Amino acid sequence: MIEIKDQTKCCGCTACENICPKNCITMTADSEGFLYPVVDEKQCVECGACEKICPILNKLPESEYERKAFVLRAKKKDIVEQSTSGGFVTPLFQWVIKNGGMVCTATYDDAFRVVHKVYSKIDEQDYQKIRGSKYVQSDLRDCLKQIKASLKEGRLVCFVGTTCQVYGLKSFLKKDYENLILVDLVCHGATSPKLWEKYLAYQRDKYQSEIAHISFRNKTYGYHSSTMRIDFQNHKTYLGSARVDLMLKSFFKEIASRPACYDCQFKHADRVSDFTLYDCWHASDLVPNLKDDDRGYTNVIVQSEKGSNILAQIQEDYELYPVDGERAIQLDGKMVRHKAIPHPKRNVFYENMDETNLLEHVNKYIPITARDHIFEKSKRFVYATGLYQKIKKIIG
Repeated sequence: MIEIKDQTKCCGCTACENICPKNCITMTADSEGFLYPVVDEKQCVECGACEKICPILNKLPESEYERKAFVLRAKKKDIVEQSTSGGFVTPLFQWVIKNGGMVCTATYDDAFRVVHKVYSKIDEQDYQKIRGSKYVQSDLRDCLKQIKASLKEGRLVCFVGTTCQVYGLKSFLKKDYENLILVDLVCHGATSPKLWEKYLAYQRDKYQSEIAHISFRNKTYGYHSSTMRIDFQNHKTYLGSARVDLMLKSFFKEIASRPACYDCQFKHADRVSDFTLYDCWHASDLVPNLKDDDRGYTNVIVQSEKGSNILAQIQEDYELYPVDGERAIQLDGKMVRHKAIPHPKRNVFYENMDETNLLEHVNKYIPITARDHIFEKSKRFVYATGLYQKIKKIIG
């Protein structure tokens, strides 16, 4: 029977819940809002399946495939504009759906909670919710069981998630499936759904409106200066960088992530996925004669022969540049191998959160200074007057 005594030893992948033959494990939110397995001891038969399937307790062997690295982005301008970086997953998803497959990825539900969802077809409205980073731990619900059932039917399946979620799925499946495509996202960590829901409530109250669209890293000021953007149903728009945005600041200051993120067991370049993705900030340094136009590129590590074959079939949809993988990791991929270092006040950040206004709560631990506000307003002024674009042209 699985029992979480040390929260750094549970990544919340849900493999244990999904593998339980008696359905006696329930993923339950703790005081911080993170999901952990809770066992109904009366129903448990002590079969040990949950412990055997845990990707933290049981290390999976990585592939011996000689990794290949690329800098790329989608050729279609609208895909790149709406994506966090280079828009890798959209052409991949389109290829999977075209071949009768299904995809499972993080999206927003109707209340803008972050959840994983299975798609057999994807329209543009779906893509608007799917695209872009979401610095919140997603709820996988019963997706692992859906994926396994589809794989057994011989259907092509593509799963995209954080590295720990990919390892959890791979552990749950217990075997390799040729019709499964795994894409893992290199990350700093994941904040709790509780913090996210409190943030959404704060924004709805501030703007006196329901939310129409969210982009965690909108390219309002370009890829290198991405910002949180929230469009409201009353036609108002909020923009805030990590200097002043309560959610982004909490994330990047490393004060709000899941405890396991600070002791991540999956920080190495060799993964069990077919593709590993991370941001590309130094495209012009990695690719000779490539001018960075600030629209965004993606670093991709091809982790398997299957991944290499798939990329060969869809490569016409991308600007694709082979690069030195180790140099790419050195320049852009610190978090491929390094764990997040928790803020000194991480252990008390979630205390009393329910009893305080979110703005007051965040300012108590990671203050947003007058200088931050001045810089943010100056940036908006420079952008609104057109000076920002002129400065970029001069620098470029």
